[in-house]
Amino acid sequence: MFVKLLCRWVLSVLVFLMPLAGMAEETVDTENQTQQWGIVLGLFTRHVDPSDNTNDSTRMLGLSYSDWGVIGFKNSYHDQSFFGGRRFHTKKIGHPRNSNFFIQGNLYAGLLQGYGDRFPNIEGITPAVFPTLGFGYKNTTIEVQYIPTPSGGVFTSFLTYRF
Repeated sequence: MFVKLLCRWVLSVLVFLMPLAGMAEETVDTENQTQQWGIVLGLFTRHVDPSDNTNDSTRMLGLSYSDWGVIGFKNSYHDQSFFGGRRFHTKKIGHPRNSNFFIQGNLYAGLLQGYGDRFPNIEGITPAVFPTLGFGYKNTTIEVQYIPTPSGGVFTSFLTYRF
């Protein structure tokens, strides 16, 4: 029990305090934009081959700063889960006639908690990587991801608003 609480505490420190260390100075990302806070809201989740007890209502809610974030959600098994990690992204590909619209690929890498022994883990914490494809307008992005599973996979989407 103590080790599990310690792992959760370390996850919290990594996710929240590491990006805040650079807040005293203004930081700039690779596209010369000021780093921003963001809110993440889950939109929909669909299982390719759902069972009678599969959860498609994730109630996803998250907070990000720059490319670091933490997200809480209800997983497919109706358990409360958390993901904390970093976003790696491609350059935005703008629309030829309106540069406010864009497409961007993302890769989220971090730690996942809340799945018990369903994945290989250490005290309930599993390393995870999730690729997404984002469609955006100005500061708002809708991202879609596919997670392969033995039962066919899961499609999920979420909205990120950066301010």
